Amino acid sequence: MVPGAALVEPPDLNTATPGDVTVQLTAAKKEVMISGKKVLAETYNGSLVGPTIHAVPGQRVTLKLKNKLDTATNLHYHGMHLSPKGSADNIMLSAKPGQTLTYHLDIPANQAPGTYWYHDHEMCTGDGESMPGMETSPGDGDSMPEMEMSAAPAEARCNVTETQIGAGLSGTIIVGDSRASLSPAYRGITAHTLALKDAQISGSSSIVYPDGVLEPASPTVRLVNGQYRPTLNVKAGETQLWRIANEGYAILYDLQLDGGSFTVINQDGNPSAAPTRATHLRVPPGRRFDVLVTAGAPGSTWLRTLAHETGPEGDGDSYPDTTLMKVSVRKGGGSAGSAATGGPAGMVTSPEIAGPLPGSEPDLSGEPIAQSRRVALSDDGGNNFWINGKLFDMKKPTFKKPATLGTVEEWTLTNTSHHDHPFHLHIAPFQVLSVNGRAQPPADYMDTVSVPHAVDGKAGKVVIRIRFTDFTGMWMFHCHITGHEDNGMMGYVNVVAADRTG
Repeated sequence: MVPGAALVEPPDLNTATPGDVTVQLTAAKKEVMISGKKVLAETYNGSLVGPTIHAVPGQRVTLKLKNKLDTATNLHYHGMHLSPKGSADNIMLSAKPGQTLTYHLDIPANQAPGTYWYHDHEMCTGDGESMPGMETSPGDGDSMPEMEMSAAPAEARCNVTETQIGAGLSGTIIVGDSRASLSPAYRGITAHTLALKDAQISGSSSIVYPDGVLEPASPTVRLVNGQYRPTLNVKAGETQLWRIANEGYAILYDLQLDGGSFTVINQDGNPSAAPTRATHLRVPPGRRFDVLVTAGAPGSTWLRTLAHETGPEGDGDSYPDTTLMKVSVRKGGGSAGSAATGGPAGMVTSPEIAGPLPGSEPDLSGEPIAQSRRVALSDDGGNNFWINGKLFDMKKPTFKKPATLGTVEEWTLTNTSHHDHPFHLHIAPFQVLSVNGRAQPPADYMDTVSVPHAVDGKAGKVVIRIRFTDFTGMWMFHCHITGHEDNGMMGYVNVVAADRTG
């Protein structure tokens, strides 16, 4: 794809049906076009941006992952409320080269509508070998499939996830339709998926990622739906829904619409308690936003990521101001929420939406707390990244005492390092109570939150509350800068039924 080409939606598996569906993803290396250049990438079904999976609450999605790579791979369904065991969202499963791994995903009836994503989450043993696995047989999604050999304890130290996501192995999941929560005038508006990825292109035309280096000598390009600076066409006065997902492996995007703004209606697959106007969106790896925008007068503007630092000057990672997508506003009758078209050319604004949105989760700030826990994020300035002073060890949960189904816990996340860490919890979203002591809006949930870096020796701090529901087992959590995760910044809490003490 050359710069300026019309934005192309990711491929679609056409699964938006009420009944159960079976789909296949094939992971394989393939040459793709990036900015007019052939580049060797790792793809799902031949696409740098994996096919979109539409899921319906109450549906069973049977997904067959065929591995044509030369390394093992698997899948994680980021943000989805699925069991961490059996053939559901079990990251201990693995397809070796030439094997097929079958997942059975029972989408909960109460899975909130919104944008989610899937990506590789391959685990590996301490000697660099992948966790073993093989094709599973159809059955209960909470039962353990037959394995090729017993799973060995693992330390995440072989940079598999960083390499595979960085090479292209990720795609979007859309559950239901967040437009359904809007007033009738907005329910038929055009929707676009904007999957953000970053790629570093080597001189030999392959995607590369030196361990622990985010900005190597190889040029880094920021892509929208696998395209370099595409053009999105919109009519003057038209309101659209943009589903924005950072499906990359390392880089934060600080999004801005030149001369305009966004109306946030959903974040990380959770409907917002109320529509929120934002002039920019900070989108670390793993974060998603559903936003509404309304075009102004004919003309053009840019969606860009602003220059930013992820730590103190000279100590964190530094990213330049970069244009991502041209928005070309054309003459024509706008759709619902049409804005006045006498403003600056191409200006894209937030539409006015009256009334609250139906929130997906209740406010936990007044709930009784079963346990309080501390999650301390730190590093040695090199390639060791710790949680509570320890590298990830599959044999040992981060906390000795398990969590109990049906209870609410409060976790304090601290960060003593000199760069931000996007903290992600598998299986369920959490409510953010405060960031560096500043109270956050009530009942706005997310599954990935950026924990600020230390300033003048004072740790960054985020306080969250989590309700553990439905699924026992290992609830994983980690930094979603995948090089940090792969090099130790990952852990888990065992969740047990209420009639157990651990």
